[in-house]
Parts: sequence; C-alpha cells; structure tokens
Amino acid sequence: MIDTPERRDRANTTDPLSGLDRLIQGTAMLDALTERDAHALLDGVAEAGANSFDLARDYGAGEAERRFGAWFRTVPREQRPFLVGKGGHPHGARNRVARKAVRADLDASLDAIGSDYFDLYLLHRDDPDVPVDEIVDFLDELQREGRIGAYGGSNWTVERLRAAHAYAQTAGRDGFRASSPHFSLAVPTRPPWPGCVALNGPAASDDRRWYAATGLPVLAWSSLAMGWFALESEADVIGNERSLGASVYATPENVARRARARRLAERDGGTATEVAVRYVLNQPMRTRAIVGCRTQAEFQALKHATERPLSASELEWLESGTGPDLRSDLD
Repeated sequence: MIDTPERRDRANTTDPLSGLDRLIQGTAMLDALTERDAHALLDGVAEAGANSFDLARDYGAGEAERRFGAWFRTVPREQRPFLVGKGGHPHGARNRVARKAVRADLDASLDAIGSDYFDLYLLHRDDPDVPVDEIVDFLDELQREGRIGAYGGSNWTVERLRAAHAYAQTAGRDGFRASSPHFSLAVPTRPPWPGCVALNGPAASDDRRWYAATGLPVLAWSSLAMGWFALESEADVIGNERSLGASVYATPENVARRARARRLAERDGGTATEVAVRYVLNQPMRTRAIVGCRTQAEFQALKHATERPLSASELEWLESGTGPDLRSDLD
C-alpha cells in the first residue's frame, strides 16, 4: 500500500472525522439513475456544498458505487470529498461480519469508486455471535494498513458498542469512532429492513443519553424518514422508497409530528423537511444527517436549514406537542 501524503495527513489528525460534514449526501439512489444523470446529480450537490458522501457495497449490488466512481474519478485530487463506506452486509440469512468477507467488500468498493482508502468505514450490520474483540482487531488491521482512516458500526446496539469500546481500551486499539443508527423526528413502527437499529422515540431515550454522554458521533441514516415529511398524505406516495416509508411511519403520532413540523416551517420559513433535518442536527448527541437529495436545490435548501438552530423547547414540541414556550406561539 502506497503511503500517500493525504493518508499521512489523515493518520496524524487528532480527530479523523474533522472533515465530515454535518449534512452527508447519500448514494443509495444512484443505481436507479443513468450514469449521466448520476453525474449531473453529484455535480449539482457538490456545487451546493456537499463534501461528504455515504456509500455501501450493498447499494444496488455495487451499482451505486460504480455510478459514484465514474463521477469521483473526475474530481480533482485537491477537492477529494470525505468518503464514508460500508461493508459486511448479510447475504440473505448469511451474516458476513468476518475478516475475509469485509476485506472482500472493501476491495470491491475501493475498486468501484477509484479510491485507495475510505475516510470512515462502517460495518453495515452487526453479528452478535462474533466476539467484539475479533471485529475490532480486523478493523484495526485495515486501519493500520492505511485502507481506512477510522472505523465504526452501522445498526449496532449500544450494548455491543460498549463492549467494543471496552475491548479497544484494554487492547490499545483506536476503537469505533462513529455509529450509524436510524434517527429522525418520525418514529418507525418496525425496522424497515432486518437488523436495523433505531434511536427514535421514547423507547430509545436511554440509548440517546448514552450517545450524548460519550460523545460518539451519530450518522443518522434515513434522517428524513424516507420522505415522510414531504408527503401531503399517506396516499401521496412516489416510488418504492416512499411506499416503504408510508408503511413504516404511518401512525397518528407521526402524522401529528409532520403537522407540527409544517407549522414550525410556516413560522420560520422553509419546509417541514427542512425542520426535520434541523431536528436531527440540534440534539444533545453529536449528530450528522445522511440525506438522499435528488436535486441540487434540495441539498442547497437543507444545507441552509442546518444553519438555523432549534431550542430544547422546540425539540420537545416537535416530538410530543408539549412545551409552554411554543404552545402560545404556535397554537
């Protein structure tokens, strides 16, 4: 592995996530686009300020990474964005959180993208049958080889994250630097896919306190609840993703949360979707929001929204409708 100046700089950075933006553009939709349309979308969001991208070997069976790679190879080296990669996703019922499988995924991803390293690499799922020491050790190997700058987990429970952290401390490993669970203002009725872990709602309040206390960064996937806040009603469904979103989030409580987001948007200007991303980014936790913008204008609007804070009272009101400071203002 060639030791490039970029890799040395990143290895010497105190915080390997310092280059990770608060708003991360997702790429799961790219496999459904032509290469030309994917290129135009990525050009557009980059022009709007996107400098961090979320990728995964599992998206479109690798096609999303190939689409991204065709664009990435045109980006000047000095403008290289922050890349978040994911691997180790199950194949059917077969878990793949193992050294050989993860290495194979990493090799395939880097080849498809045209990069020699990821800034951050996450295991797309966990396998509780594999001891955390084995997992941390093989991720640490990849880090020491310079193929990943930092590592973490997607859809890992707090209990497993605690165990991984404890082992890393005793073994002198860098350990997990980030976690990517589902988190949004809307609370899902069920996991949208097997093995998903969510931080939404009252049931996960203890987990959110743990994240806030430890400061472990949260990269919230489906931060906009699969387009839920853009729907006028549950009948307003566009494409499979939003059909799934309607089935996962269609509850009276989420309908009320969407209505409150609209009312706050009317007061502040903007849209309910922009309020939803503000909700995710103004938590006591160290949150980043993964979004799946389909146009440059969408990303530009959300990026502008990230600059507008929400108070604790506003967060409470969006969640539950309570909060005396807001009832008089919006009721």
